[in-house]
Amino acid sequence: MKTNIIIRKAKKGDAKKIATLIKEGLKANNFLYIGKNKPLNKEKIKKIDNAFGKKGSFYFVAIDKTKDKLVGSINCSYKTEGRLRHRGDCGWSINPDYQKMGIGTMLLKEIIKEAKKEKLKRLEAEMAIKNKGSWKLAQKCGFKIEGTKKKALITDDNKLIDTYIVGKLL
Repeated sequence: MKTNIIIRKAKKGDAKKIATLIKEGLKANNFLYIGKNKPLNKEKIKKIDNAFGKKGSFYFVAIDKTKDKLVGSINCSYKTEGRLRHRGDCGWSINPDYQKMGIGTMLLKEIIKEAKKEKLKRLEAEMAIKNKGSWKLAQKCGFKIEGTKKKALITDDNKLIDTYIVGKLL
């Protein structure tokens, strides 16, 4: 199955497909910790599409080439100046039907390579402790759990949950 997956930089038009990815994850009750119980609106989709290729962020997507379907996405945003310009903040999503196939690892490795090209010195992410898939993926790619934030996220059903902060020095 992994041979059917291609990883590429996101391009104009992919944001709508990313919105579909999020919608599918929400429908499957798989994306429990993203803090929104509704799909991305047109304004947010346009904003994401306009961010592709601009300084201060980079996005990659995983495409199932047999179905021409976007099945995963990852992004990294960073400051272009100031004292935080050396670090990037990452986030990722994988279609529930494509999880545990190595796609997240492929995407995260691509982000790490791009971050090095951009001369970033550190990557980090925050994730719900209950989201074992995400923190196991991060650890597999060399991120370390650096701390815990108590009651750091509020879920759509108003529960406060703890998060891990993970980081990787490049």
